[in-house]
Amino acid sequence: MVKQTSNLRIARRNRGLTRVVGHLRTIGPAVTQKLIPQRCPPAKSWRKRIPNERGEAIIHSGLFADVPDSRKLVILLHGMGGTVDRGYCVEAAVAARRVNLPCLRLALRGADGLGRDMHHAGFTDDLQSILELREFDRFEKVALVGYSLGGHVSLSAAVEEIDERLMAVAALCPPLDLRACQEAIDAPRAWLYRQYLLRALKQTYPAIARGGQVMVPPTRIDEVSTLREWDALTVVPRFGFDDVDHYYATQSVGPKLATMETAALVVSSPADPMIPADSLRGALGRASQSVAVRWVRDGGHVFFPPRVDLGFGERLGVENQVMAWVADQLR
Repeated sequence: MVKQTSNLRIARRNRGLTRVVGHLRTIGPAVTQKLIPQRCPPAKSWRKRIPNERGEAIIHSGLFADVPDSRKLVILLHGMGGTVDRGYCVEAAVAARRVNLPCLRLALRGADGLGRDMHHAGFTDDLQSILELREFDRFEKVALVGYSLGGHVSLSAAVEEIDERLMAVAALCPPLDLRACQEAIDAPRAWLYRQYLLRALKQTYPAIARGGQVMVPPTRIDEVSTLREWDALTVVPRFGFDDVDHYYATQSVGPKLATMETAALVVSSPADPMIPADSLRGALGRASQSVAVRWVRDGGHVFFPPRVDLGFGERLGVENQVMAWVADQLR
């Protein structure tokens, strides 16, 4: 009995240390990169008007670092409440430049405050429409690299096979079970992350409302206090889901990974304070052989130790490793 009690205490202490590491690894780099922005690789502002499913022109924006004569393209997708200039996107763009890949850092619909419309975790229509643009005709092979919700969108696009040129997709810290992740973020101990996400989402909402795509006024959205409430008031009515549970059940990409045929890489951490590891293991365990999985023990949410080795290429660091994997898939 004494030995069993001691083992339980050790297990609890280890879980506590893991949580602490996850918080530090998530918050520390985010604060540092905000105070000391990284040098961005040369890129041109990219903006296009593309009709949405209602035939209304929606502005899409991003930053495009082209490589002349290259026939390969990487599209980067940020996370929920993020933007194309977040530190992790910049690091990924730098890594893409190192392997000589053209890179489009794409803002998800509505995240830039320009499009006057919104996206959701399984929305892939915009990616398909963008890849159909004439300026991208020259690219023969395409890869998607997404962080958090952007990773979920990327995996969804691969499962749906939105473009025959899509050869590879890498997802870093993606939610695979939307309901489980919503419950984790709405839990009391995730208060800081919930407030951060909701504040960012609320900042984009007035422009979306001006576009006439939503029915709930900004004054009501200002009162939202949970991610579930946000989804119920915005995503569900905008995209015609029956309710929030219908949205989570139909759009979660986890169960669909069993049918994945596109080469995919999922990078996660058991210490991620926003994406519960237990919500990933079942889906990843049942995923097809096309899906490679890498767990980074001391990672946080979308941030990892600087010298991580995933087994791809010689240059260390998650972004460098992921881009080496992407470059190999696009050969």
